[in-house]
Amino acid sequence: MNKRTLVLTLLVIVLALPLSASGQEMVSAPGEFPIVEEPITLNILMLGTPLVEDFSTNTFTDWYSERTGINLDFDIAPPNEGTEVLNLTIASGDLPDIIVGFGVDQSTLALFGPQGLFLPLSGLIEEHGHYIHEVFAGSPQVRRLVTAPDGEIYGLPQVNECYQCFYSQRAWINSDWLANVGMDVPQTTEEFFDVLMAFKEQDANGNGDPNDEIPLAAATTNWNPNIDGFLMNPFVFSEYAGQNRFFEQNDGVITENVTSEGYREGLRYLNRLFEAGLFGEESFTQPMDQVRQQVEGGDAPTIGTVIAGGPHSFANIGGDRWQKYVAVPALEGPSGLRQVPYSPWSISSGQCTISSRTEHPVAAFKWCDGLYERETTLRSVIGVPQWEAAEGEEGQWRWAEEGEPALGGDEFEAIWRRLSTFGSLQNAHWAQRGPSYRSNAFRLGEVLRKDAAGLAVVLLEETRVAYAPYARDIEDLIPPLALTSAQAAEVTDLRLSINDFVAQMTAEFVLGRQDLDAGWDNFVATLDSLGINRMVEIYQTVYDEQYGE
Repeated sequence: MNKRTLVLTLLVIVLALPLSASGQEMVSAPGEFPIVEEPITLNILMLGTPLVEDFSTNTFTDWYSERTGINLDFDIAPPNEGTEVLNLTIASGDLPDIIVGFGVDQSTLALFGPQGLFLPLSGLIEEHGHYIHEVFAGSPQVRRLVTAPDGEIYGLPQVNECYQCFYSQRAWINSDWLANVGMDVPQTTEEFFDVLMAFKEQDANGNGDPNDEIPLAAATTNWNPNIDGFLMNPFVFSEYAGQNRFFEQNDGVITENVTSEGYREGLRYLNRLFEAGLFGEESFTQPMDQVRQQVEGGDAPTIGTVIAGGPHSFANIGGDRWQKYVAVPALEGPSGLRQVPYSPWSISSGQCTISSRTEHPVAAFKWCDGLYERETTLRSVIGVPQWEAAEGEEGQWRWAEEGEPALGGDEFEAIWRRLSTFGSLQNAHWAQRGPSYRSNAFRLGEVLRKDAAGLAVVLLEETRVAYAPYARDIEDLIPPLALTSAQAAEVTDLRLSINDFVAQMTAEFVLGRQDLDAGWDNFVATLDSLGINRMVEIYQTVYDEQYGE
């Protein structure tokens, strides 16, 4: 063999070999399994969960190790000590190959990634990524949300798009009560007031006692149960949960709106409802269980309307009464404002981070990337498929069969069918630890089961009709912001003081203990002294860094 032939032969052999970014790791092409031909072992720090018996002997662990060629040496953090363990691990600088399930927030990634603690992933994503590209294409907001201010990606997320959860500030009204008073579901704040008055003045629950009706109730526990959430939005944007309470964004400018005239008009409306006897002061103090007792107890419910994310919050889904409560749609306010808070982010950041010191950066990345593949997601989150179930046992899911309807209706293709419930101790799957990709198409492509889909169907349909049409555009929302540790500490202190003060004064104004007009200037001045404008400044700075042009 001459020299030229030898060179060409070697070149062909080299081109046929899969290479890593370093030219030393032998890995498969993007999206192909196994990832490595010769088995390797990665050290993994995993956040534990009471729903998994033993990650090291877990059925999914075994299946994915066999599929990838990558074995795992587990170090399990107690689920109630996750933050402490993560902080100690980061402080030590001695990271395992991969950290999984902790949901490392963007602020932490943005701080320690550029310092060289976490492996930057953008280059690996471009060269070796496959399933993460499907995530970015199917859910375009995700890439921006996992990108640090320096333009790099230091952790891979879990994506779980729960359509009905995006619109969780809702109210539910008893349809039998409406029929008994001869009225329709209200569409405006005035119609809502009139309906509640009818509930109060007539025997709306039909039990012969005209004085036992409570037209409206709210609570302090459960899923968005607050009186000043759903009912504030006809007057001013009010995203009750999360970091954005009392703030909104318009054309890239963040402002606080708790001192706005719209907020004061919302308080005025709530005071009007209270003064008319349409709800009691217990709505500022009672747990949702107390509301449930009044809905489920006696011969008929004694509460006509409940502020809550869903009827399962205040009624027994195993019974019949919850089915009588229908959604009150987004109400139109006096100025014509009709809007719904919308939180479409649905990601848990930093579900898989890789140490910059790992000896297997490409293999570790491809291991994380493979968890987004559809069957792998089903196995890691739901469990063993039917075709692999042990003899005499049923699997936990299967693929949809031709003609089976999708949970999301005719516009969605049925993809998979659930065969077991979630939430008990088991050792078949990872119980939602780590990366996975559950898009709207995936979740709404679950096969509709007549025996188990009642509540889900109600939430989906009511969301689609009563709330989604009135949602803000995603570009007009404040997305999750990656605060620095110093900013996060400052904001936490400010938010605690501001939230406590607003909660106290909301009750004072609504219950008539403070005059809304005479006390308003002092309310505004106190919020200023508590630092609400400083919070605006911090949010605007971080927003501009992350999302500015």
